[in-house]
Amino acid sequence: MGGIKPGSGSRRFLSRNYKPYLLLLPSFGLIAVFKVYPILYSVAGSFLMRGARGVIKFAGLKNFQMIFTDPTILNSIWVTIKFNLITVPLQIVLALMLALMLNRRVRFVQTMRTLLYIPVAINMIIASTIWNMMLNPSSGPANAILGALGIPPQPFLTSSRQALWVIIVICCWKGVSYWMLFLLAGLQNINSSIYEAGRIDGTTFFTELFSLTIPMLKNSLVFVIVSDTMINLFMFIPAYLLTGGGPEGSTDTLMYEAYRAAFKFSNYNRSYAIVTVLMLMTFIVIGLQFFMLRDTKGSGLKRRFLKRGLGK
Repeated sequence: MGGIKPGSGSRRFLSRNYKPYLLLLPSFGLIAVFKVYPILYSVAGSFLMRGARGVIKFAGLKNFQMIFTDPTILNSIWVTIKFNLITVPLQIVLALMLALMLNRRVRFVQTMRTLLYIPVAINMIIASTIWNMMLNPSSGPANAILGALGIPPQPFLTSSRQALWVIIVICCWKGVSYWMLFLLAGLQNINSSIYEAGRIDGTTFFTELFSLTIPMLKNSLVFVIVSDTMINLFMFIPAYLLTGGGPEGSTDTLMYEAYRAAFKFSNYNRSYAIVTVLMLMTFIVIGLQFFMLRDTKGSGLKRRFLKRGLGK
């Protein structure tokens, strides 16, 4: 007499439950080796110090005391904060504007999306090299164009007043289109009937934008803001290739200081301490962003048009 063998059902249940995790094990392993381990190693190394004859000893908070009393590091913290306070909002606003523009059904919209994505496809090292040649004060085409318009030549990357702004422009040129894609995907998931209900009620463009579009785009915006902040806090390549942290420390970010400490002065524990401070800054900023962008019930307009547009 045929029948189900005892325990066979439970074995099948367990195998079904464990299979997804077994498939994910290689990815978890790579993340552990290349992401989690370096972070833990850096945090642990920030509490150590190389003493006489190369002996490693526990230093407690001495590395952190040294970097927070170093005017160079304090300047780097300020440059990093200033860079992010300008770059992140500017990139988000420009990305949202582009997404709204390209979300319309107009001719050649696919071609426009492709052309706008070209900067994203260019490697940051190559992009920085191209911009460096363009902005060369003596031989670059940028000053030639300005001269044709009657504007005197500009120092660009050789000026302590302009260098950081030039790097901000380069990072925006490179990143805006990337974040635009995420916002565009979010816009295309919004039900068009909600906007139709709003237009029946006579909403203006700005009322529609701030009371309907942005609240319904909140998940995409949170992802873009947090991800953009993390990337910009660790900005390194433009500062390394274009200015070397100068002129006069105007582009000397924390990530560049961590590189200098490790690879120019061989002070790895100081570098670990700087990276740990940078990670703490990242956690604090992202925590504040999540707090400010926490889920709320939404505006009355949004609730009303959701009910009307989606047929309650």
